[in-house]
Amino acid sequence: MSVMKAFLCLFVVTLLTKTALSQTFRNPIVGRDSADPAVLKHEGFYYLVFTEGDRITVHKSPVFTNFRNAESRTVYNAPPGRANLWAPEMHYIRENLYIYFTMDDGVADENHRMYVIQADDRRNPLGNWGREIRLLPEEERYGIDGTVLQYGDGALYYIWVGFPEPPGTMNLYIAPMSDPTRVIAPRRLLRSPRSPWEMHGYPVNEGPYVIQNAGRTFVVFSGSSTFDPNYCLGIFGIDGLKDPLIASNWWNDKDECVFWRNDAEGVFTTGHASFTPSPDGTELWMIYHATDIENANGFNRTARAQKIEWNADNAPRFPRPIGLNTPIALPSGQRSADAL
Repeated sequence: MSVMKAFLCLFVVTLLTKTALSQTFRNPIVGRDSADPAVLKHEGFYYLVFTEGDRITVHKSPVFTNFRNAESRTVYNAPPGRANLWAPEMHYIRENLYIYFTMDDGVADENHRMYVIQADDRRNPLGNWGREIRLLPEEERYGIDGTVLQYGDGALYYIWVGFPEPPGTMNLYIAPMSDPTRVIAPRRLLRSPRSPWEMHGYPVNEGPYVIQNAGRTFVVFSGSSTFDPNYCLGIFGIDGLKDPLIASNWWNDKDECVFWRNDAEGVFTTGHASFTPSPDGTELWMIYHATDIENANGFNRTARAQKIEWNADNAPRFPRPIGLNTPIALPSGQRSADAL
């Protein structure tokens, strides 16, 4: 083979390799600790928020597979006397943007309470946001990981994590909302941990997030302590637009992890998921946190993305967790892995 032919062959192989790589991405989607990730697709862009301790920073990207060099802006700082701001979620509700979050007094975890802020401009998540509004101020109870269920003809419900009285487990509660900034007491128990897979480290149900498909409503949540490598996802749901305030209307028969550690791929602590559509809207993707260290004890939790499939009964079918060195096909409608 001549030198020129060898060069051309090498060029073609290199070009094909680069083309193939441009059609895939690798986790994580953020280059630093990014626990409790939540992504919202809005006005043609993806917006990511996650736990940063004393602030809420909104990260903007044309794709949800890469926020490493994304434009960002801190839109809220914990005021004096407040700390441990956890699990922010951005939602578009009734033509406005809201971020729900929790923070405590810097003294004790049990003093976590829930809050919401509203964007001044619904078209610009990187713009200014209003002051925090306390949710459920009439109930002086522990509350974290709040999310919103938009149900039926537009009714709103708040689902969050709290303690029973006296404390002993971390349960999921629900209450109606009169509007996006007002939760109506009293709370109602929705689900409690009951099986061994929910008891690692501590009996926990947390991190709820709502997904809907073909008229069905599902709540995906996390079981066990987030400091334990067996932290995983569970699911329950409701059908037929039954009253969501009645716990018995929800089915809970899938009493098992649906997304859990993958030792072969080096993935642990898989949980606290949110969900977002692909750029063309034909696929649903899960954004979650995990670690590549078995006993990370709450550290090294990074945001990752994987596609969700659907079963014949229109319920979500979860994949196995994919390790950091495994290429993943791009979401439908995304042309390049390097979109920033």
